Amino acid sequence: MNTFWDKYYQKPLEEIPWQNTQADWFKELVDTGTFSGDSALDLGCGTGKKSIYLAQHAGFKKVVGVDISEQAIKYAKSNAQDNKVENICTFISHDLNDWSFLANDETFDFILDWAAIHCFTMDKIEAYANNIDRCCKKGGKFLVRSFASNNSDNKYFEEEVEGIKSKISLLTEEDLNRFFPRFRTLSRNISQPSKSKTDAGLYFIELLMQKK
Repeated sequence: MNTFWDKYYQKPLEEIPWQNTQADWFKELVDTGTFSGDSALDLGCGTGKKSIYLAQHAGFKKVVGVDISEQAIKYAKSNAQDNKVENICTFISHDLNDWSFLANDETFDFILDWAAIHCFTMDKIEAYANNIDRCCKKGGKFLVRSFASNNSDNKYFEEEVEGIKSKISLLTEEDLNRFFPRFRTLSRNISQPSKSKTDAGLYFIELLMQKK
């Protein structure tokens, strides 16, 4: 997976979609004060734009962004400096199959997974979800976005960058509830990816959840 994302982030910064826009529902939730507390964790943070938005608009005193791509983290650190939030945002390059980047007892008021979870194969998601559970404070909130499919028989699709393929899992709302049994869903949203993926029957399922 790191080879795929290292290759992906060799693109010019202006060609990386999430560098140039904020997803509507994410922005709406932040702007309406849905998230509160001192600390936030952004999983699969990419170029850091959501971490930075949380630092600027949600009042967090500490935001930790993690991404497997070293180049993505370089972009994120530069973006944080440009936006003068480098004292709030910390960015780490690390594989999210291994959570040694955090102290065992470190927890967060808010955890964001905006399209990282579907980068794991199904057999890896349970361990990943358990780490999210462990690191989310009781009463803390978790926002997740995953690819899903209109065809229930489809379990994954493949992305390709310059001949390197990455398998993307397709999760249902029921899958997400199963992986996060100690969370309850507060609200949900459906959004559309690029036209080619929408035409292929793919969409995004987005859940705002709270740890019980």
